[in-house]
Amino acid sequence: MGTSVGFVFGKLKLSRFLDNGNRNLSTFRTPGIMVASPKVRSRKPWALMIDEDVWHSMRVLHFRQGKSKKWIAEEFGLSRNTVAKYLEHPEPPEYRIRQARARPVASKWEEHVRLILAEDQDAPRKQKHTAKRIFDRLVSEQGYDGSERTIRALVASLRSNASSRAFVPLVFAPGKDAQVDFGESYVDFNGVRTKLYGFEMRLNYSRRKFQMYFRSPNMESFLEAHVQAFQFFGGVPERISYDNLGLAVVSVGKGRERKLTKSFKRLMGYYSFSANFCTPGKRGAHEKGGVESGIGYSRRNWMVPVPKCASMDDLNERLIEKCVTDGGRMVAGQTQTIDEAFAVESPLLLALPPAPFDSGVRKSSCFVDSYQTVVLEGNRYSVPTRFVGKPLWFRAYWNRIQIGTGGEVVVEHLRSYADGEYVLLPEHYFDLLERRPQAVAYARPLLQADWPPNYWQCYKEMSAALGLSRAGKDFVRILRCHAQYGADRTSSAIEEARLAGALNADVVVQILDRARLTQTMVEPLDVSDRPELASVTVALLETNEYQKLLGETDEQHVA
Repeated sequence: MGTSVGFVFGKLKLSRFLDNGNRNLSTFRTPGIMVASPKVRSRKPWALMIDEDVWHSMRVLHFRQGKSKKWIAEEFGLSRNTVAKYLEHPEPPEYRIRQARARPVASKWEEHVRLILAEDQDAPRKQKHTAKRIFDRLVSEQGYDGSERTIRALVASLRSNASSRAFVPLVFAPGKDAQVDFGESYVDFNGVRTKLYGFEMRLNYSRRKFQMYFRSPNMESFLEAHVQAFQFFGGVPERISYDNLGLAVVSVGKGRERKLTKSFKRLMGYYSFSANFCTPGKRGAHEKGGVESGIGYSRRNWMVPVPKCASMDDLNERLIEKCVTDGGRMVAGQTQTIDEAFAVESPLLLALPPAPFDSGVRKSSCFVDSYQTVVLEGNRYSVPTRFVGKPLWFRAYWNRIQIGTGGEVVVEHLRSYADGEYVLLPEHYFDLLERRPQAVAYARPLLQADWPPNYWQCYKEMSAALGLSRAGKDFVRILRCHAQYGADRTSSAIEEARLAGALNADVVVQILDRARLTQTMVEPLDVSDRPELASVTVALLETNEYQKLLGETDEQHVA
């Protein structure tokens, strides 16, 4: 058996340690250990590259087998100082370059490549430069005569520059700053999956957030969201940070210069806050990273799975509850919960004005067409017949629209976000339909309205009994009763007239008037708290007695 040296050496001058005297063996064995080692010759004019295998072998030979530094130096073809250095330090050797390698070609073209990559910041995702495209441009536009490989390496180096993704930790004073952003999510309304736009405002100090969803990220929604956010916080922060969204910014100037929209300036003045706009493009995205990460948090935790809601109001009420509950959370890196921090911040917010800001946006004037409608964003809204051909104005809110003339609001409709929808109130067409009764069966305002089931059955029976013209006029009179008395009472009156075998408008109106008069009779006076009045009775005067009080005789009355 050989000596107990447990590693593999290659063709070193260690024949005295090998079994059988075989000088060409590249291994020798010791119980339990086998270590790799490079193949070297001693006393040669070249020095061995010291990697981890050589380093490991030298340390085992010295510390385990007791070999001297001189012996190791001779066997490995190294200087004693080199051996001493690697035996002294337990860390493995690392290749260290003493100075950066010269890159004469890359350095010359680095600035050109930087400019091209900077232009890509605002380019569409699928229209950014590839390394090949940059190489082609440098060749054709700048006369580059180097290799494509050099440009590819330079592009990779610049794109992976870690400093471009580094951030500075920030600390905000209470009541001073907030951030705003929009995000997208989907909601199921009565089984229909609908894309919505979520507005979020986040106070930087306390991290308290307000979130509200809208059908469209338009100016009306943008203004209303601010109003509701300030109401939720109970005050207004001093400064709010935004993207350069078109709802607030008309144009971007140099540096921080911005030309603002008229509506946004009205909002800022009303609530007395200032606006801070981020650097354009992706370079400025990190400047309001708090609210952007907050939108992601809300989407993952509040909108998954996809919510099923009856209406927008239902959804937004749920979100307000989520925002309130979120106050008990402690954000990573903080020592207070959101509610505890907000208790510090709340008194430092600017007090709200006496009345909320009017978030309606006045639209351009419009004329009423021959169908008694005006058009807003592809949808038609009805007005009374008397306004046909006249100019009116629009005031749009996120959930409703007002149509008026001068200082008068003519009608208010729920706002539609469909395309090509007719939003019609049947009562706007009653006057016209009474003059054109045969159009009743085909009138869109009546057909798309939600009437009780027996209304159209009533019309069919009257048409058969009275003819289309008379039935149309009577049906419009009954629909006017619907507007005055409500669906339940009108529906009951129709059934009573049918049972009486006299189904027409006159009978239905008489039944409703009779019920109205019955309900308006004086109810007995409740004197339970005045028992002494319980025995008092009041008798109505007879007609002749009343006349005597007036000083009239029976003869005078008869005359």
